[in-house]
Amino acid sequence: MTIRKPLLFTAIVAVAAAAISAYVNLSSQGAVDTVAQPHWIVRLHIVSAFVGALLLAKYIVTGPAALQGPTEKSSYGVGMVPRVGAVRSFSRGKNGFFSATRNLQLIGIALCLMVQFISVAETTRTDRPDPHERPARMNAADGTLAT
Repeated sequence: MTIRKPLLFTAIVAVAAAAISAYVNLSSQGAVDTVAQPHWIVRLHIVSAFVGALLLAKYIVTGPAALQGPTEKSSYGVGMVPRVGAVRSFSRGKNGFFSATRNLQLIGIALCLMVQFISVAETTRTDRPDPHERPARMNAADGTLAT
């Protein structure tokens, strides 16, 4: 499949991911058993879904071109093989597929995915002992020991 409009493809994928994230984050606000998330976390989830999908789509779209890209510092190497003699081989240099830009795209995708799992948890203060009070020493047979 040839993608003729890479910019349109990346925009559609990014908007679709942001819409799915918005639906998931905003539809659970009315549920009884969930903790209401602050508005900044909901916005952070939506923006990170958009940016992560944009980076992923750009990574996918630019993959074939990066594989065909020019190589740097290509050279010929000569090695000795037993019973054959000297063998000359072509060694390609670093190509565009493993460039710093593509590696940063992968790191950005991972970070945006990690942000999707951040949420606010409810604190429960039921039957918690005072943190400054010394714990009572227990004996299995006699109960609490007095010290």
